Amino acid sequence: MNVHSYLMELTKLFKLLSDESKYKIVKHLMKGEECVCTIAEELGLEQSLVSHHLNKLREAGLIIDRKVGSWIHCSLNKDVFDKLEKTFIKEFAITNIKDKPCSEHDVCCALPKKI
Repeated sequence: MNVHSYLMELTKLFKLLSDESKYKIVKHLMKGEECVCTIAEELGLEQSLVSHHLNKLREAGLIIDRKVGSWIHCSLNKDVFDKLEKTFIKEFAITNIKDKPCSEHDVCCALPKKI
């Protein structure tokens, strides 16, 4: 995967998780598999809204589901979250942050140049 595709994929996932309802659903599913109606009830959301959010999360590969009779049971896709965790740690590790001061120039790039 090239850098642009990689960044676009990460951006897509972070954007999904920045939505409060989707974030709450993911946090809720960290406790284990749940059926859609239970997720809706416990989070105080309409079942249709939960289904909509779950579809978006499923499309992104963050959750998996299975049909049990007439119920849909959802859980987190551990493989994707494992990859996300490793990627986040690799990309944003404290050891990657440099203590390099701003380059010392006669004139700051934001100020008009001196004559």
